[in-house]
Amino acid sequence: MEYPEYLRLLQNDGRYKVKVVISSFDGSVADLSMEAIEIKKMIDPSTGLFYEKMRFDDWLLNIYKYEIDPVNKIIKIKTRLPND
Repeated sequence: MEYPEYLRLLQNDGRYKVKVVISSFDGSVADLSMEAIEIKKMIDPSTGLFYEKMRFDDWLLNIYKYEIDPVNKIIKIKTRLPND
């Protein structure tokens, strides 16, 4: 299965800030920005479900939670390493 690359997924132009949190890892991934309509890019078109894995700087990570804060306009993608 093909998994999208986070850094190429969004236009990085919009009112919502996107943050990636990697559990049990000190590294970081660049924050991006997006418009709310782009949330559909986080859905696998073949299944209609949110991606459970995504590539971050070519590292394939498991996604265990998406958090949407509409008041502060922040979307968090919570991930963990494959062997966690």
